[in-house]
Amino acid sequence: MSVSLSELHDQVIEYLKQGKFAEGIEDFYAEGATAQENTNSPTVGRELMAKNERAFLTKVTAYHGIEVLATAINDKGGGNGCVFYEAVMQWEQSDKGHVSVSQVVVERWKDGKIVHMRFYGNFEG
Repeated sequence: MSVSLSELHDQVIEYLKQGKFAEGIEDFYAEGATAQENTNSPTVGRELMAKNERAFLTKVTAYHGIEVLATAINDKGGGNGCVFYEAVMQWEQSDKGHVSVSQVVVERWKDGKIVHMRFYGNFEG
């Protein structure tokens, strides 16, 4: 794999900037990937994550974007390694109104795909 982990992560962030959430899961997550918010039970499987994201997006009435505040990357080569980043995302949600999420995200990559994503932050409206 000739693409660096930094380049792959930049592509993920570009998807987030464009509001392409389910597409990002489909394009960047491994088939058996897991995602977890704080201490909640993890969601397992790219297909289920994309389905859940599409269901969630039916409630989003406006997306105000993502601001990445800091990024650290441990690139082990070959699309393997770990990315840590701090970000703020904001949107309007039909059942909550304005939502602002401050979070730290950990992406674990293997062979150019995210195999585990963990979100640490406030997920309240």
